[in-house]
Amino acid sequence: MDPGLSKFVDCEYLSAGFLRQAVITVITNDGRVIVGTLRGYDQTTNLILEDCHERVYSTKYGVEQLVLGLYIIRGDNV
Repeated sequence: MDPGLSKFVDCEYLSAGFLRQAVITVITNDGRVIVGTLRGYDQTTNLILEDCHERVYSTKYGVEQLVLGLYIIRGDNV
């Protein structure tokens, strides 16, 4: 697992598989907020999320949700 990620995630909890059915929020390097059900991950923090949507925040329109469905996020974008 990425050493930087261990500051934010309990690695033992994650490796035990408890989060595999959890709904998680991921903020990507470019500032996108993606919410979905965690279905898989690997040692480089690549994530597989199911039933995803992206939350787009706007001062003019409030919060919009864009449906994404199944989504794979590369670990270097997290």
